[in-house]
Amino acid sequence: MVLRLLIQKKIVVIPKSANMKRMNENFNAFDFELSADDLTAIKSLDKGRGLIYTV
Repeated sequence: MVLRLLIQKKIVVIPKSANMKRMNENFNAFDFELSADDLTAIKSLDKGRGLIYTV
C-alpha cells in the first residue's frame, strides 16, 4: 500500500529486497490504484511528523 501511495504521488521509490516473494509483491504495486476514498483515509492518518518533504 505504501509503495502504491508513493507511486501515485509521483515520488521516486527504490524498493530494496533480496526476498523473491517481496520483490514480486513490489511489482504488484503497478497492478492497481488507490481510490480517492483510500487516499483520504490514508491522509487522515498523517500526524505531521513525516520524513517526506515537498519542494
